[in-house]
Amino acid sequence: MHTFHNGSVLRVCTAKELVKIPIWNGNRTLDKEHANRIRDAVGSAVTQLDSGYHIITYNEPDTTGTPVRQSYIIDGQHRAHVLREHFLSGMCEPDFPVVVTEKSVESEADAIEYFNAINNVKPQRWRTDPAILANQYIAELERTFNGKTKFIRPNTVRPYLSVEKLRDVLKENITNLAQEPAAIRAFCQRVLAKNQQMLAQSDMLLLSGHKDSRYYERASEVKFMLAVDPKLPWVAELAR
Repeated sequence: MHTFHNGSVLRVCTAKELVKIPIWNGNRTLDKEHANRIRDAVGSAVTQLDSGYHIITYNEPDTTGTPVRQSYIIDGQHRAHVLREHFLSGMCEPDFPVVVTEKSVESEADAIEYFNAINNVKPQRWRTDPAILANQYIAELERTFNGKTKFIRPNTVRPYLSVEKLRDVLKENITNLAQEPAAIRAFCQRVLAKNQQMLAQSDMLLLSGHKDSRYYERASEVKFMLAVDPKLPWVAELAR
């Protein structure tokens, strides 16, 4: 329908197609009370929820490692939740068209930047929602480690670091993570040093016959050790 200056496009899909799209993991925690207020306001006239959705698309590997295009709802999750519940309540509910804004992004950092832009996220709000603060750490870690090779990727496998796993562990340690930009940059520098330390120790671990030696070997080859332990213990270790 229309292409905006930021590269996003306005298009139409059906409501039933929309509710099949997963919610982006970097979104704020679903506020069920807010969703209930929307549901109560529209009542049975759910066709009023036919606009205001933002979707991102980017490449993710499938089960064979082949990149496929995946979409996520990055804004409008509460309205989408109401629609989803509406269609689940009755299998014969009629479908209807909805308008969405779709933007192609290349990385999680791009997705976070877009989310912040459309939601006008302010630093003082980070502490109120762990997902927002975790986003700031992910974006800075991507800036620190991702260059020609993207070591931090969506839904990837070792030796590369999954954005989804990283977000989960950051949120588990959120009370120990500072929200100031300088503190986030300092954390990433400690992570950079930790990766170098782990690289220096990798030969010894390989010689010792460590149970995850195949991951250590591959990680050592690509010079990125942060994903060898799927529990990511360095997050808790380096958080201050």
